[in-house]
Amino acid sequence: MKLKTIVGLLGLLMLGKFNLVNAQSNTQKETTYVGDQKNGQPDGKGVLTDTIGNVFKGSFKKGKKEGYGELTIKNAIGKDSTLVGYWKKDQYVGLYEFPYKIVSKSYMISNASIAYEPANPSGNTIEISVESVSGGSATLAGEMPKPTMTEHIFNKGSYQEMFPRTNQQKRNVYIFQNVMFPVSAVFKFGNEDIMVDFNETKNYKLTVVLRD
Repeated sequence: MKLKTIVGLLGLLMLGKFNLVNAQSNTQKETTYVGDQKNGQPDGKGVLTDTIGNVFKGSFKKGKKEGYGELTIKNAIGKDSTLVGYWKKDQYVGLYEFPYKIVSKSYMISNASIAYEPANPSGNTIEISVESVSGGSATLAGEMPKPTMTEHIFNKGSYQEMFPRTNQQKRNVYIFQNVMFPVSAVFKFGNEDIMVDFNETKNYKLTVVLRD
């Protein structure tokens, strides 16, 4: 009889322990969301708290983090940390949505394009290449003048030195060395200008084509 009672008590204790584990597991699995929704999913601005206690405040699209937001990462043994920037399809992109942005350009600049590659230990650069359709072409009166950069204004960021390469056939090239990013700059070519933001630390090449 005593044996049956002990076994029964052990069974109740095990059942209680099992239920407690289940209750803890169910609590850990809870994820809460407060904010805009569409079709039953987070869509718009909102706050998402995951099972660990990490909190994301920002933009969502179709249930995924999309756009700007701030993620507070829970640290059980130390100070919480915060990750700020942009997300695409739940993946963190970085502090900036894009590595660069052409903010504006005047009408006589027919085209402007930017290429980039990873930064290197020898120094980060911005290379400006400016050309026009007829600039540098040979005529009976001589060579057509190539467009030149007449002014550059760094509203944000800095550089150590700039040197021109004017020996190109149909373009002039200007190289800014040891650039400190992020950069917001205006490059002028006579009466024309272009404003560009270079957000991430990379080596950039900006090609500007002017109308004749």
